[in-house]
Parts: sequence; structure tokens; C-alpha cells
Amino acid sequence: MTKNSTIGVYCVKKTISVLGLVFLMALAAASAQAAVVYSQPFDGTGNAYGSQNDAAGFGLFAQVFDDFTLGASASINQVSWTGEYFNPPSQGAISAFTVGFYADNGGQPGLLLDTANFVGTANETLLGTAGGFPVYTYDVALGTPFAATGGTKYWFSVYPDLAFPPQWGISAGSGGNGSSWQVFFGSGGPLAADMAFTLSAASIPEPSTFGLLGLGLAGMVAFLRRKASR
Repeated sequence: MTKNSTIGVYCVKKTISVLGLVFLMALAAASAQAAVVYSQPFDGTGNAYGSQNDAAGFGLFAQVFDDFTLGASASINQVSWTGEYFNPPSQGAISAFTVGFYADNGGQPGLLLDTANFVGTANETLLGTAGGFPVYTYDVALGTPFAATGGTKYWFSVYPDLAFPPQWGISAGSGGNGSSWQVFFGSGGPLAADMAFTLSAASIPEPSTFGLLGLGLAGMVAFLRRKASR
């Protein structure tokens, strides 16, 4: 009887350890979920603004920036955007994308704060056509999150490595302040348009999630203890 009880207690302890691991894994999974912290969705017009590094000739001849301000501080770990091909309107062979975050300098892009280069097409997926141009969606996960302070204006930029022709541009979006910036062959100026992009950050589970996970674990442990005492 004593031997059986010892085995029962051992099994309970082992099960508790496994449940603890499951709890931590569930918590980690919940914490890793991405939550949208800023979004300017594609407006469907087919308007796009050139942003491209022509590795075969012109170099970074066009770059578009759009400003954003978060309501609260967040570590941005995922970025998605919408873009189009034009001149001619046919899909090109993108070899990489560069994503950048810039400080604000009196209402225009300033110091580069963080940048990342992604080899490949950034999960290029055909969305459809708009205004006669093929429209694609893109998304990347940042290896190192960008820590954005709430209430602070930043500028977002993205451009592909793509030999001209064709040209590639980020699509027009909605929901921003109707203003952005473009540098074209070294000359910069404002654009009266929003760009289509979305920023996401790792979300933290609500306190109720912690409570439910904790209650579930405690209930299972109590049940196993009752079973082991028999």
C-alpha cells in the first residue's frame, strides 16, 4: 500500500511538471500572437508611388516614406504592405525587399533608426487588379522588433531590389493623414496620399487569460491528487 502510494505521488509530481510545461507553452504561444497596432488599408484605386532599387542600373532612384504615430508604445515585429507593378504593368523578378523606420525631422523623414533586408519576394501574393495594374500583398516578420514609442511620429519605408523595367510602387492606402513623402532621383517632396501598410506587434494575454490557464492547471492538479490518494 505504501509502495503504491509512493508511485501515485510520483506520478502526480511528474504530471504536474508536464502540466507546468504545457502551461508555459500555452502562455508563450499566446504572447507570440501578433496584434495590429497601426493600419492604412489598400484603397483599391490602383494608384501607386514608385519606390525601387534598380540593382541593374539606376540604383535607389525612388523611395517612398509614410508617417505613422502609435497610440501606445509597442515592439513592432511584423510588417505587411500592398504594391503594384507598372511601366509596364507586369510582374517583375524581385530579389529582396528593404524595410526601414525613420525619425521625424520637422514633418519629413529624418534619421534612419532601423532597417532590415529580406531576401526573396516577401511572400508576394496576387490580390487582383486595380486600374489595370496587378496588385500584390507582402508581409515579413522582423528578426529584431522595432521599439516604437507611443505618441511619437515615425516614418515607414519599403522598396524592392528590382531591375527596371518594370517599376514597382507601394499602393495608395486610407486612414492616415493624407500625407507622405517621396524621393525621386535625389529630389524629395511631399505627396498628398497615404500608403497601404500595416504594422503588428506581439500581444500580451489579457489578465483573464492568465486566470483561466491558472484555474485549469490547479483543477487538474487537484483531480490527480484525489486519484492518487485512492
